[in-house]
Amino acid sequence: MIVEATVINSEPFDGTITCCSTQKFIDIYIEQVYDITMSTGESNPNQPNSDGNRCDSGRDGEPAAISGDLVGASEGAPELDELVAIAAQRCRLDHRESVLLAEIAQTDVCDVLHGHHPNVWFADRTRQARYTASSRVRTAQRLHNRYGELADALAAGVVGWQHVVVFDRAANSRIRAAMIELLPGIINLAQVATFERWSQEVRGIADRLDQDGGYDPATDPTNNQLHLVPTTGGITYISGQLVGELALTIKKLIDGETDRVLTRYRSDAEASDGDIPVPSRAQAAAEALGELVDRASSIPDATGKLPEPEIVVILNDQTGDLTDDDGNHLSPVILRFIIAAGLIRPLEMAGSGDPLRMGRTLRCANRHQRRALTVRDGGCLFPGCGRPAHWCDAHHADHWDTNGPTDIENLALLCRHHHRVTHRPGWAMTRDQDTGDPNEIRFRWRTPTGRLLESQRHHQRSKPAAA
Repeated sequence: MIVEATVINSEPFDGTITCCSTQKFIDIYIEQVYDITMSTGESNPNQPNSDGNRCDSGRDGEPAAISGDLVGASEGAPELDELVAIAAQRCRLDHRESVLLAEIAQTDVCDVLHGHHPNVWFADRTRQARYTASSRVRTAQRLHNRYGELADALAAGVVGWQHVVVFDRAANSRIRAAMIELLPGIINLAQVATFERWSQEVRGIADRLDQDGGYDPATDPTNNQLHLVPTTGGITYISGQLVGELALTIKKLIDGETDRVLTRYRSDAEASDGDIPVPSRAQAAAEALGELVDRASSIPDATGKLPEPEIVVILNDQTGDLTDDDGNHLSPVILRFIIAAGLIRPLEMAGSGDPLRMGRTLRCANRHQRRALTVRDGGCLFPGCGRPAHWCDAHHADHWDTNGPTDIENLALLCRHHHRVTHRPGWAMTRDQDTGDPNEIRFRWRTPTGRLLESQRHHQRSKPAAA
């Protein structure tokens, strides 16, 4: 299920891949692009002259470094010139941002001042997706710790941030040293090739070096990855890759079940004179995956227990909207299927012998309290944190050790990191008494510097973050 990238090379290639042969390939390709792609009839100081030599050649016959200054001759219109100037400025800003991100990632400044890891603080304060911010921080660290020449090229506008991302992903630990050795030629290649073509060539070079080292991606279990990304619109995106025996097994199982689903639909369509339509193979494959998982869930595990998924459905009594505990909207049709599958458990919210207020009889939150906290808090309450409820501890605002009760009003969902932050010397978490509604349960923190942080709910702040 992996599509391997290949290098497009008009020159025949034989023999072992080495840095020298790959560097020669890069040099040949640059020459080809100058001779064919970039030929405009205008004088270019880096183009071969009539004697076949470069006007500004590099040492030992290497191609000369190409100027990365984006701002040069006029583009012919003020708005075009301004766009080019913005692109040059963006490169400089990306470089400066990467320097700062690499610096804060090496210190505990975000953790000490704000109780966050650098990537979480960066995502929260810049309103970026958590994955995007984390990726940016990690790439910035590697850029300045490993790829100094590439960092300089970014600062000079020779390459953009996306060039950095592509190179960083290609330079895995097995071939990193060889890729770094090839960096000068790869940077030059970026000046004569489109970004798409350059990316293709860089990945192809990495594949060549990897294969020469005896690496077979089909035998590496770390290449098996699956990602499920739910959205508030009720759509869950599935992405990933499978290799080796696992890839073959899963593909055969899904293909076989898809055929059975389509056969059943065709039979239904014939019996109903077309009232039941035959779906596309893609839809049938999705239903086949669901049927395989459903069938597997009826098989006990090694302990004899069946998988027992539990779904929390939250009903807004004012709007009538239905959502799950992640805030994703559920339609009444979906709810009927959930009820039919027996996946909903009753949640006791009040009454005599109230399970939500255990006082001093129980230290840890019971399952009823956990469900109520999931509905109320929706995840970690620390402002800016995005961790879901099932990653969280039930924290006592008034500590159990100082006679704090295990009551719903005294409990708050905190991820393990922010649970530890809350227990640090100088940090204090208390119930917020200024909500304006005595029935509303919110909390606040006082940091060692005296700053007040207001709790969030379902990953939304009750008040705007301080500037």
